[in-house]
Amino acid sequence: NEVHMGDNSTPTADNFNVQMSYNQTFVDAVRSTGGKNAYRNLIIQAFNTNIDQAVSYLKVSKDKVASRLMVEVHYYDPWQFCGMDKDESWGKYAVFWGADYHQYATGDLAGRAATWGEEDYVKPQLAKMKTNFVDKGYPVILGEFAPTRRVLTGDALTHHLDSRAYYLKYVTEQAKNCGIIPFYWDNGGITGLSSGIFNRSTHEVFDTKALNGLVQGAAAGKYPF
Repeated sequence: NEVHMGDNSTPTADNFNVQMSYNQTFVDAVRSTGGKNAYRNLIIQAFNTNIDQAVSYLKVSKDKVASRLMVEVHYYDPWQFCGMDKDESWGKYAVFWGADYHQYATGDLAGRAATWGEEDYVKPQLAKMKTNFVDKGYPVILGEFAPTRRVLTGDALTHHLDSRAYYLKYVTEQAKNCGIIPFYWDNGGITGLSSGIFNRSTHEVFDTKALNGLVQGAAAGKYPF
């Protein structure tokens, strides 16, 4: 899962070749066991499950069964909003995402709005997967996407959760519009810096806003087939 360079350096041709070889070995190994494995759907990942690297380097594995392979990428853009937990030399973590939520990045949260990867970035980024895979007959899943829930209080928390819900709605809707099947990353956590929707101890919904965002996005999006 998410095969990548451990030090985040630029992957080489050898890195991609190894990943493609791994994908092909996986397909061949599953098919060789027979039974339902002889025809079940199989999912292959792009290097680092990254959209741009998928478009540039992913070679869909060969399969003896027609129309049974799917491609997987993940979506955590911008990372400053989705997963970054502290400021780094290359950027600051963000609390708000979306044009309508920049107004809340004031006071102690000044400068905590996303500076890239917002609405105008999502559509063309996901459209790349449609053009390069969906339109060529390879179903695509967005195997993970979720922004981290920040530790805040009062109005700041309210606006942050609204911004997260909007992100989830928007990405879900645009994924469907591009023929991509979105899967939210519920990591089970319901404390700070987590993305759990359900309380797995009580079996109740914990993050209603996030759930509603996903449902609304799913209703608004329309698969192009």
